[in-house]
Amino acid sequence: MKKIEILPLSTEAKKRLSTFAGQYRRMGRLFIEIVSFDGSRLIVRAEQKERVGEKTLSKAEIEQRVRAMFEGEIPPEWKLTVSAVNYDRADIDAVDAEWVRATMERLGLRAKHIESHTGISKSTLSILLNGHRPLTRWHKIAFYYLFKHIEFGGFDQTK
Repeated sequence: MKKIEILPLSTEAKKRLSTFAGQYRRMGRLFIEIVSFDGSRLIVRAEQKERVGEKTLSKAEIEQRVRAMFEGEIPPEWKLTVSAVNYDRADIDAVDAEWVRATMERLGLRAKHIESHTGISKSTLSILLNGHRPLTRWHKIAFYYLFKHIEFGGFDQTK
């Protein structure tokens, strides 16, 4: 857990909190970090970065899990504020073969450009764009960020 070292807790308590946070990260893709501590007020940020199966946690569920994690580990006089962030990756979830084709056309990209920038071969790209195989989560992420980088980063996509 980021910034756990700023808390004036025993080594054992810090280790337990770090272990809990690690389990949430691995099993629930829930990332927890210390934002600040001023002596009596602890602010923690928690965000679900990916869905596990189709499970998306609400802000209330995230807050409840984080509070349970800290219960008994921090002094009762400390004020715990949990900043829970809703999972929202509608931008990447919307990436499909049609979106990729349309964006490639809009940006003037050809299969050879995609191959050179992502490592996705022209034959695999053809299979994906013709619907013979669905885009994986990693394909969607690669296409989304490559196109954003090209569009907004002044990246010469034709090399």
